Amino acid sequence: MGQKRDPLCAHGNLFEKEAAKNARRPMRRSEPKRDWTDAHAKVQEEGCCRICKRTDRPLEAAHVLGREHDEPKISKSTGEILKELYVHPDRIFPACGPFPAGCHGDAEHRNINVLSHLTLEEQLQAVRDAGSIEAARIRLEPVNYNAEVARAAA
Repeated sequence: MGQKRDPLCAHGNLFEKEAAKNARRPMRRSEPKRDWTDAHAKVQEEGCCRICKRTDRPLEAAHVLGREHDEPKISKSTGEILKELYVHPDRIFPACGPFPAGCHGDAEHRNINVLSHLTLEEQLQAVRDAGSIEAARIRLEPVNYNAEVARAAA
């Protein structure tokens, strides 16, 4: 028949071969599919970065608070909840990229304050998503908040 496999590794160690056989594969994180149609239309309509006003860099739809607030899309014809998530235009703002560079990266990594660059509708949506005005302010003005914490600690 076939040749019998040696239970030992090349170094004569049984455990290395068993460990390699049983080693876990790294999990691949799969993101759900998203409908960006209205969000991308908003970015194209504005045509420049909300933060720096640049037009020479690629524009991207930056989430105000994060992707975790995108909600399931609902079918207009049947009212059925779909597996695809809907990116609501009030949950994003136009920012230059490409991510992780530019204002999109700075906003995501909390290196800049974005609150003053948001429309009233975006601010209200941020408060609803964050659960309170203070929680939204902390997320949207991280530079100011960190300075307040540092002053209070000193």
